[in-house]
Amino acid sequence: MSKIVTIIKREYKENVYKKSFIITTILMPVIMLGLVFIPTLLTTMDVEDSYRIAIVDHTGFMDQEVRKKLDIKLSDGKDKFTFLSSQSTSPGFESEKEELKLKIDRTEIDGFLFIPAQVLDSGNVEFYARNVGNFDLNRQIKNTIDDILIDHRIRQSGIDPATIDALTRKTDLKTIKIKKGEEEKEGGFIQEYFTTFALVMILYMTILIYGVSIMRGVLQEKNSRVIEILLSSANSFQLMVGKILGLGSVGLTQYLIWSLFSVGLLLYGSSLLTLPADWTIISPTIFIYFVLFFLLGYFLFASIYAGIGALANTDQEAQQLSIPVVFLIIIPIMVITFIVKNPESTMSVVLSLIPFFTPILMFARVNLSTPPLWQIWGSIGLMLLTIMFFMWVSAKIYRVGILMYGKRPTLPEIIRWIWAK
Repeated sequence: MSKIVTIIKREYKENVYKKSFIITTILMPVIMLGLVFIPTLLTTMDVEDSYRIAIVDHTGFMDQEVRKKLDIKLSDGKDKFTFLSSQSTSPGFESEKEELKLKIDRTEIDGFLFIPAQVLDSGNVEFYARNVGNFDLNRQIKNTIDDILIDHRIRQSGIDPATIDALTRKTDLKTIKIKKGEEEKEGGFIQEYFTTFALVMILYMTILIYGVSIMRGVLQEKNSRVIEILLSSANSFQLMVGKILGLGSVGLTQYLIWSLFSVGLLLYGSSLLTLPADWTIISPTIFIYFVLFFLLGYFLFASIYAGIGALANTDQEAQQLSIPVVFLIIIPIMVITFIVKNPESTMSVVLSLIPFFTPILMFARVNLSTPPLWQIWGSIGLMLLTIMFFMWVSAKIYRVGILMYGKRPTLPEIIRWIWAK
């Protein structure tokens, strides 16, 4: 046991003082903050641009209505829209269109709107512009024309517009999460999705990063012959377990630093948040599950990666051997959207009980809807059994493969190593 502790200390010190550890520990909170605030900031930003738009109106009434609806002022008091009526002397829209396209090229106008005479029946309107990728502008023009046409059709039908507004008034839907028969909090899809997605991505990245670090560490020691010196003071199993536990401790240290950063942000930076405070609060229970599923996922994949590192002789070989393992980590990310929408479906339950998918998918379900305890602890039990199995397999491979150089073993050879006493 003392030898394993010594190896754990060596691995821990060696990795904590690396520049990569310091950089990722700092970058991760920055990335998470960016995921929270940048989309929110962009959605709330109103670009103060003005537009010059020509209107080609063949209905006789839409031109003035559009001008009234889009009489919007910018913060500096200027008009957001400047409308110009087409005054082409050429008959037909095609001639007008060619002239207006030239005006766009000469930057005399930003675009032109063609409203055909049959718009009330067809609902078709065309907007030509230098940039048609401005979603806000396109939506504003479309909604304006929709409102005008709907009002005009209502007036033609003889129905009171106020009656229509009262009958078609929209509902304000509030969502309240129920947990253990109690109202937990008022929330919504965006809040649930973002929190789950952010935490799942941290699990995904840390499990993958630390698993690959185990593989690279074993491969590096193997190729540099350092492993021969280490084996003189400890056996192969002690080396493997010490390396896995040492890097796992590094991961927990990183999580602790991120947790302290989050607490500090909540205590001292809440006044700067643009989102409600409860968006950033993770309950102690969820945090415990978060750490638990990280440890389970890490030990499972680290034991597999340790075996791959012992089998390979070069980085290229290691990458080829690890491709199936990477897919096992990526698959849960591919189905996470389905899990978020349907956490209690049969497919979600089955997938979350598969040990390779459990760390990400079961944690997502716990964060979303709190599955029955038998499912949570059943998945944990299955993971523990799977970890024990792969630790046993990897120890067998590690014992022989760590001292093999130059030749990649065949599958029959690997099977003989595993079953050898």
